[in-house]
Amino acid sequence: MKYVLLLFGLMLSAQEKASFYFDFDQDTFNPKQNELFMIWLNNDENREILVINGYCDWYGTFDYNDTLAYKRINTVHTQLKTKTTTSIFFNENLKIKGFGERVQTKKERRYNRRVDVFYKVIPKKIAVKEVVYDDPVVYTGQPINKEPNVEVKQDLVQVPDTDDLIDPVNLYKSPYALAKVGDKLVMNNLYFYDRSGIFVPESLPVMEELLDFMIAHPKVKIEIQGHICCQLGEDPEDIALIRAIAVHNFLVANEIDDSRLLYKSFGSSQPIHKIPEKNEKERNENRRVEILILEN
Repeated sequence: MKYVLLLFGLMLSAQEKASFYFDFDQDTFNPKQNELFMIWLNNDENREILVINGYCDWYGTFDYNDTLAYKRINTVHTQLKTKTTTSIFFNENLKIKGFGERVQTKKERRYNRRVDVFYKVIPKKIAVKEVVYDDPVVYTGQPINKEPNVEVKQDLVQVPDTDDLIDPVNLYKSPYALAKVGDKLVMNNLYFYDRSGIFVPESLPVMEELLDFMIAHPKVKIEIQGHICCQLGEDPEDIALIRAIAVHNFLVANEIDDSRLLYKSFGSSQPIHKIPEKNEKERNENRRVEILILEN
């Protein structure tokens, strides 16, 4: 009489989370983030997707960021659905939720520009061994033969840690990186709504860059200098001063000590281009905020 025993190795089921990050105001991955997402997507394991949540940082209106959060979710959801293998499955009660900026889960803003995917690793058969016992005696639990036990091994594929999905290599060099006492740095691409001290959303990464510099160098003191374009003489609405104060207030609101900050208006007295300017490019370059390094 022959007895057949099938031996199976199973991976344990577990709920996991992966986070995927986006650049400011973007709903598609940059090349590095896309590469890291594909590494995770093509990992050799079966996954059941349970929840997909999208988030934004606090720049912009609620409505704008709610929409942006869902666009980011759609980017991830679409790529999951187009997976060419059968290793990605969607739970029949899949939950998708965009939180916009209403839920801030990380102190550092760039970590809030993300999509979280919660999933469960599905048990997977990884080995089968057939052992045939050639014995006329009915098996009662005693050893049948002296063959060594077969050890079933599973290959472990390294899944990127969620924190590693933030690109650690930044090829862009901050203008503040080598700043010395006495250096004056123009805050390029810092724009405001007309005749106001309100930043347009595209300007906020410029503010983040200055904030990061001030956080990383706690001994630095600066003077924030405001300039206007287009008209010689006085600044009757104090727009240059208002904008310098806006930069000052942004830093203070983000826990930079006020004692490290001065601000000043130069009006139109120090134009880069002769007034009246020839075009909008020259006007933009004249209406600017500059950072003077006082102490370092």
